[in-house]
Amino acid sequence: MSYMQEFEAELRQQYSECTDEEVLFRWICEKVLESYRNGITAGQKGTQVIRQGKSRRRGSFGKAEE
Repeated sequence: MSYMQEFEAELRQQYSECTDEEVLFRWICEKVLESYRNGITAGQKGTQVIRQGKSRRRGSFGKAEE
């Protein structure tokens, strides 16, 4: 299961169980901050992130490919 699938499952569970909107927003903020910190830590270790699929970047210098 990918990170986003796990996150979605957790979010759906939190949403269904939550009675206070503030508690839900706090949980979401904590998860986002945790993910951000994990990304910073991975970057410091020099871990290369390889994603599958096409690059969303355009040709060199931001020009659209013709």
